[in-house]
Amino acid sequence: MEIRLCQRPPSFLVAAFAFFCLAPWRPAIALAAAPAGAVSNACGTAVGTRFNLEPRQNPVPQDGTSVDFLPGQGLSGGDLVVGAANDFRAFSPVPAAGDYLGVLGLDTETGYYVHRDGSDSNPCSPDFEGGLPVLTDSTSGDRLVGAGDPVVAADSQHSAFFIADIRADTHESAETAIGLFRATAANLNDSSYCPDGTQTQSQSQACWSTSVLVNLSAFPISNLKPAVVVDQRPGGTGAGDVYVSATATGGSKQSVFVVACKNDLSACSSPVAVSGADLADTSNIAVRPDGGVTLTYAVYSGGAIEIPAKADIKYVACTPQGAPRPPSCAPASLITTETQAIPYSIFDFPEGLEAAQFVLRTFPKHTHRQDQNGIETYVVWERCKVSAAVKYPGLTFVSICPDADLVMAASSDNGGTWNFAGLDTGPQDQFQAAIATDPFTNIVNIAYYSSQADAFQHRSRVLLRQILPGPSTPDPVTDPVTITAVPMDPNTDPFLQGIFIGYYIGVAARGGPAGSETYIHYTHTAVKGLYHGAADPEQNNHLSRFDY
Repeated sequence: MEIRLCQRPPSFLVAAFAFFCLAPWRPAIALAAAPAGAVSNACGTAVGTRFNLEPRQNPVPQDGTSVDFLPGQGLSGGDLVVGAANDFRAFSPVPAAGDYLGVLGLDTETGYYVHRDGSDSNPCSPDFEGGLPVLTDSTSGDRLVGAGDPVVAADSQHSAFFIADIRADTHESAETAIGLFRATAANLNDSSYCPDGTQTQSQSQACWSTSVLVNLSAFPISNLKPAVVVDQRPGGTGAGDVYVSATATGGSKQSVFVVACKNDLSACSSPVAVSGADLADTSNIAVRPDGGVTLTYAVYSGGAIEIPAKADIKYVACTPQGAPRPPSCAPASLITTETQAIPYSIFDFPEGLEAAQFVLRTFPKHTHRQDQNGIETYVVWERCKVSAAVKYPGLTFVSICPDADLVMAASSDNGGTWNFAGLDTGPQDQFQAAIATDPFTNIVNIAYYSSQADAFQHRSRVLLRQILPGPSTPDPVTDPVTITAVPMDPNTDPFLQGIFIGYYIGVAARGGPAGSETYIHYTHTAVKGLYHGAADPEQNNHLSRFDY
């Protein structure tokens, strides 16, 4: 994960009163009824299931969660579910060594967690976990360790999983890259390769036996915020290819690039910058049902004291060429300029959400589906209900957001035109939307945090909405389903103390004739750790399931 230290700003005397003009963004479309389905009782309806095996003595945080699964491809007919997260056990001391070697494996902040056993009473319980292994630059010999921000993609055509994460070394060359790992379902189900429990580094290497370094770069370039997707079509140009996007930043340059790899990772294309002259960030990548490759990203401006935060939300459409050839991409087009973006909060700098000071920013994510209108594209992102430049009378200005909403754009012509609507513009804060399409039903699933049930606007539950196929673009959004009845308190973790809960949560949806499932992977603080004998809530990655 990206953790940057910055100089603390001067202290300001801030008045305790501010007046907010609550003007709506755009009219919301009508709500459909709540989706027909239920939160899995076996996984838990209060806080889901803690999806790691970390002991409760002096535990550390897990956040920045992603998930995907293959229905019925685990043991005894169970789902094979793979989650990933930032895991701070890399900073846990090993008492015998007397230093910080890391419990999950030497020098990795990227954790993975797997459920595979259909005979488990809880279908969201982890059977094994580990830290993604160190990768070596074959030219320099430098070791690149996992630095977190992992993303997961399952491949139903090839019964495989892929995880991408940030890679960094500690040598003078300061190389960085995106690490891309592959594991087959057969490997993940084989206890000789992937034993139950917390895996060692050597076991992790056997479990995730195939890997490659993407966009290997030297100082001053850094690779950040990866995204990964697989073209799961059975045939056609690019079928089976794996696409990775990320942000490359260094000096005055910052761009979003895409790389195409063969499914077995035997060859990858060179990185292609798709953001032109934009200072781009927070990319998301998807594959259309026809094999087209698409990206969304944001270009941020403003957000400083007295300056409203803005974000140009952009869309890139690409044509696959078949890896290791990169896709051919058209210039980025503007979806909209979000004039009320969430001001980027870096730890306790006075920006971001007023009711919580963790790192957050407007982050566009998208998905596609086949509908009666053709192929539809849905993009979701966060915005502030009012302008982020808030004046405290007579003293100073601070950039904070008193009420965060979720909005969306939809297109049926691959980004040629867009229609806009509210996704959740209710009271209090809604943020960190994750979006995925169930390819069997073409139902879009959107999971997110909401503090609407908390009068103090601080503790958040996880909600789920769906968009069923229909004649409109966009189609109506269902009423929300509460995934976690008990809210998460971001400030209770003794390690991070409310400054970071990850950049995103994860959602994955797949189905078949017997029904569909949506897994939601998120951070919660319901489970306590023991610190010098005292119990204290702390961050853990949790897993829930919605059946429909």
